[in-house]
Amino acid sequence: MRKFPFVLLLAPSVLLADEVYLKGAGTISGRIVEQTETTITVDVGGGTVGVPVARVERIEKKRSPLDDYDERAAALGPRDADGWLQLGRWASKQGLSAQSREAFETVITIDPNDEEARAALGYVLVDGRWMTEEQGYEARGFVKYQGEWVTRSEAQAMESSYQASRDAERRAIDAEAAALRAEQAAEQAAKEAESDAWQQYNDPLLWGGWGYGVTYWPSTPNRPNRPNAPNRPAQLPARAPAGGRR
Repeated sequence: MRKFPFVLLLAPSVLLADEVYLKGAGTISGRIVEQTETTITVDVGGGTVGVPVARVERIEKKRSPLDDYDERAAALGPRDADGWLQLGRWASKQGLSAQSREAFETVITIDPNDEEARAALGYVLVDGRWMTEEQGYEARGFVKYQGEWVTRSEAQAMESSYQASRDAERRAIDAEAAALRAEQAAEQAAKEAESDAWQQYNDPLLWGGWGYGVTYWPSTPNRPNRPNAPNRPAQLPARAPAGGRR
């Protein structure tokens, strides 16, 4: 990556602190540790923040708590436990979490039993031994369940309750699905029965030429074929006149 020509490659202990003003609103206070054509990286004490150059309105060079920490740390001796303890307190108040942790860790390398430094670093005293918070809970028989430290019996009770709730929910879902399948099957059976009845009604073979059936147009009347019935003359004889014989 190309650097801006005006960026000075200085050691972190002598870099100037900066106030980065953003367009619109807001500022970032810290120390610029890298600057490219697209991004400015600022050390804010607890980590670094990358800011797009397009969002930066202006940068003001000035002293920051990071510079004060570096100067004070450089002035302390490697065995000055009280000095590092005071520096850790000061860094914590300034919001310099990484530097505060560094100072307290230096304290416990000098005095492993310093209670203030141990507590600041999250240690707990269990049976005369310093442990991390997680180790302390485990040593006292606690387990972590869904992000919380609880006793084993509490974890088992919560797990049983959770499983019972899941089982009840699953049974309800299965019952609803079964009811839906039964409803769909009944609808399908009704449709098939209606279709069969309609086909039987419209089948000419079932009627045998009698009664009502399928009507075709033009149609001719059905006449029954009776083999034992005498043939009817095509025309009846004329009726004899009344009062006399023919």
